[in-house]
Amino acid sequence: MVIYNNLKNIVKKIMSIPRLEKFYTVNYKNTQDYLYLPLIYSSKRHIYKEPIENLAIIIAIILISLTLLSYFSNISIYIYISSFIAITYFIFMIFKVIVVLKSKTTDFIHISNKDIGLINENDLPYYSVIIPLYKESEVVNQIKKAMMDIDYPKDKVEFIITLEEYDDETIAAIDRANFPSNFRKLILPNVEPKTKPKALNVALQELKGEFLVIYDAEIIPDKNQLKKAYLAFLKKPDIACFQTRLDHYNADQNIITGLFNSEFSFYYDLFLPGLQKFDFPIPLSGHSTHFRISAIKDIGGWDPYNVAEDCDIGIRLRRNGYRTSILDSMSKEEATSDINSWIKQRTRWMKGFIQTSIVNLREPIRTKNELGGWKNFIGFLITVPGTVIVNAFNFIYWVLLLIWFITSSPLIKESFPEPILIISIISFVLGNLIFTYLNLIGSYSRDRFSIVKYILLSPIYWIVLSIATIRAMYQIVINPYSWEKTTHGKHIINENKTLIPIVNLVNK
Repeated sequence: MVIYNNLKNIVKKIMSIPRLEKFYTVNYKNTQDYLYLPLIYSSKRHIYKEPIENLAIIIAIILISLTLLSYFSNISIYIYISSFIAITYFIFMIFKVIVVLKSKTTDFIHISNKDIGLINENDLPYYSVIIPLYKESEVVNQIKKAMMDIDYPKDKVEFIITLEEYDDETIAAIDRANFPSNFRKLILPNVEPKTKPKALNVALQELKGEFLVIYDAEIIPDKNQLKKAYLAFLKKPDIACFQTRLDHYNADQNIITGLFNSEFSFYYDLFLPGLQKFDFPIPLSGHSTHFRISAIKDIGGWDPYNVAEDCDIGIRLRRNGYRTSILDSMSKEEATSDINSWIKQRTRWMKGFIQTSIVNLREPIRTKNELGGWKNFIGFLITVPGTVIVNAFNFIYWVLLLIWFITSSPLIKESFPEPILIISIISFVLGNLIFTYLNLIGSYSRDRFSIVKYILLSPIYWIVLSIATIRAMYQIVINPYSWEKTTHGKHIINENKTLIPIVNLVNK
């Protein structure tokens, strides 16, 4: 009875809501680092006493339980560990399949050309566009063309280009480009952290619009996207944010861009719509996502310390009672075309997923309640921390397989008795086949026939993703806020820096 009560108290402590902050208020006067959020919602202090205590207790319970199970059942502790990993894999696979199947019944918010034609432009609200730039001199001309092609009254849209004061090349390129008067440079304060969400928070105080969209340096949006978003907001007054669909204009550049594009096709056409159909919280994209500015200001803007601010704000919007949806409008971006840049980009994304996981698991019951219950909380666990964990398990499994081939280690063989081996093989073989096939379907649905041949290399692509995830787990310890810049403009091909004729593809 004493042991039972002690365990009950431990579990109660883990599941209780620790008082990490007395006040949960937004502070828009903070110009030291432009963190407007309460610390409880930020990655600035991603290590707290309470989570460390909780984690230590959880690890202790797991180790003690495994030791006792191993002792009384006479089964190796390694078998229990391999069983846990195999079952986790299997659950993750089944979850994704169910979500994708659900996506078939999901309709995007569709705005027709007829709807757009009926708009009285006098009724259009003021729209704000933020373009955060750093070391982007190569694509300034593309930015100008893509933004000026947007079909929206020039006197009702503002373009704010954020720039670091020491980024002389980009500032000079902006000056040479001679942008129209509704484009404005915003030189950022030279304070840490030097991240995109910090830039967004600085710009947030300058906005005049009712709605907001962020376009990164390389983005070419559907020319009617602002009007579509406006009509979508009118149709859905309960929606605070619309995620658009994303594609690449350089998908055919090489094998890496082809695999990247097939992944995007799966995610934005199959997986994300399924998440919406289940009403799970959605990790958003960092660009081409349209917001009601009032909602962004209400939740305290972006977390300048989170390097995947898009994932973070998607979860935080939901925690604050706001809903998101998917708009049937396309933005095209540049897929990273070399392995080094791709790994750096994925490292940053996975590191942001880790930061978002840590923040939202500080107070698990509060998070569960604010997300809307256990269903949504479990959905969050699988889509955000679960993604990191499964990628890490991938790395571990490939290392174990390599060791087995080299050494035929009896310990590895003993850790995978037949039932666990069967589950692992099913997850490995069937999982790879299923998701390779789904990437294939995604590419076919977008008429990307030329990259279909590359999709058979998807398992190798996922191995590299697991390496980037391990790299992110290392960086979260030694340098959690570093922002590894993705280089854009590699699709610009000749000495005069003229563009591949891609802009016309956007509105196909």
